[in-house]
Parts: sequence; C-alpha cells; structure tokens
Amino acid sequence: MNLLPPLQPATDFAWNFAPSIIVMLLSQAALYGYLLYIARQDGRWGVDVKRRHPVWFALGLFTIFIALVSPIDDLSNRVSFAAHMVQHILLAIAAPILLLLGTPGYWIAYLFRRPVLKTVLKIIVHPLIVLFTFNGVLWVWHLPALYQAALADVNLHIIEHMTFLVTGVLLWAPVLHALPPDKPMGYLVKMAVLFFSMVSSSILAAIFTFAQSVAYPFYGTAMQVFGLTPLDDQQLAGAIMWVPGGGVFLFATLFAFAAWLNNEEKKGQANYPPPPQAA
Repeated sequence: MNLLPPLQPATDFAWNFAPSIIVMLLSQAALYGYLLYIARQDGRWGVDVKRRHPVWFALGLFTIFIALVSPIDDLSNRVSFAAHMVQHILLAIAAPILLLLGTPGYWIAYLFRRPVLKTVLKIIVHPLIVLFTFNGVLWVWHLPALYQAALADVNLHIIEHMTFLVTGVLLWAPVLHALPPDKPMGYLVKMAVLFFSMVSSSILAAIFTFAQSVAYPFYGTAMQVFGLTPLDDQQLAGAIMWVPGGGVFLFATLFAFAAWLNNEEKKGQANYPPPPQAA
C-alpha cells in the first residue's frame, strides 16, 4: 500500500532578488559602462566599439537575470529538473555567447598584452583545456551525489552556477574572438571543440531522456508541476539539453564550417590570379 500523499501541483513561485546576484549584475553593468566611456574618450566608438556591442552585452546580463532572479530559479530549486536544465543552458551557453558578442575584441586582446596574464590566458583558452573543463563541469555537476548536495547547500549551488558561467565564457571566447591573438584557434579546431561538446551534452541528455527511473531523489518526492510526473519532468530536461542546447552547438559547428569553406575559397582565389583583360 502506498502511504505517501499524492503529488500535488505546484504553482506559486517567487522571484529571487538575492543581494549578491543584484550587486553582481549591477557591478558588471557599471564596469561595462565605464569601459564604454573610456572607448568614447579614446575615439574608439564607431570604430572598434559598435552600437551592437552594448545591446548584446545587455542581453547577456538580462539572460543571467532571467536564469537566477526570475521564478525559473525557484522552480528549479523546488520541483523541476527541467527548469534547472533551462537555467543551466542559459548560464553555460546563452549568457556567455551574448556577453562575448557584446565585448569588443580589443578589450580582450588588451589582456594578452600583460606577460603573466598572457601566459595564464593562453593556457586556459587552449582547445583541449576549454573542451575538457566545460564538459567536465557539465558531467560532474550532474552526478547525483553532487547535484543533490548543491540543491541542499546554497553556497555550493552558487559555485555550481559560477562554474557553468565561467567555463561557458572560456569555451566560447576563442570561438567568437581571435584568441589567443598571436595564434587564434583555427576553423577546424573550432569545429572539433564544438562538435565534441555537442556529442558530450547529447550523451548526457540521452541518459535523462530515456531513463526509466528518476536520477535525483529530490525531484522524486517533489510536487507535480504543470501536470508532469517527476519522470516526465526529467525526460523533458533531457530533451531541453538535447534539442535547444545541442542545437546551439550544431548551428555554431555549421557556421564554423561555412567560414572555413569561405576562407579556403579566398585562399584558392589568391593562388590563382585573374586572367588578363582582353585588349
């Protein structure tokens, strides 16, 4: 006989205006605004800094706001693994891409002019380093013991979110910018990093999608949300990681492939000068 009470629907979810998150977002916005001011003073506005840059960066900060402040956070912390997956995709993929699109290339290149910092940065943006750190963080945080521990410990949960965001930035930085400046990641290497990241996340997504039992006991005893059972919710989480998450990697891989083909075509044209004009 089942003595447990039936799972009830959960509908009331709160916004999370934690001071640490708000201060972090405002400080990043203030720093960016200051750097834009310096760029204007140096005559860089309209040359190295385009109008699109602050728009992309603002969207990146807004994405972090949605992930950590909106009811998605409360929903993921209380009842829904699928909501948690949305949160992770926003932090590890969407926000890093938007923030980097909003960062002028010469700002990043400036960091590589400092000898010690240059050495460190060249190591952490190495293709193998970004590949293994990003995917290692993805897999390690989804181990049941560590995942459950992060749900129970707010400080560990903060570390989890920060590692997703930081490793996401490190993965996408050499893909979206010419890094390191003296030897940028080539198109084929970008394709390999993106493709293997897509495969890695797809394998993890498949585990959740096709599992016949709930991976995390915390969600197994949670209230129902949107009429989904805990197993339905887990399978939805896998589908979210697989389709939107994997789709970004697939699109980026195809984009890098197209850029590589275009580059090869230009090199081919340079090797064969145009025929002489008829008299």
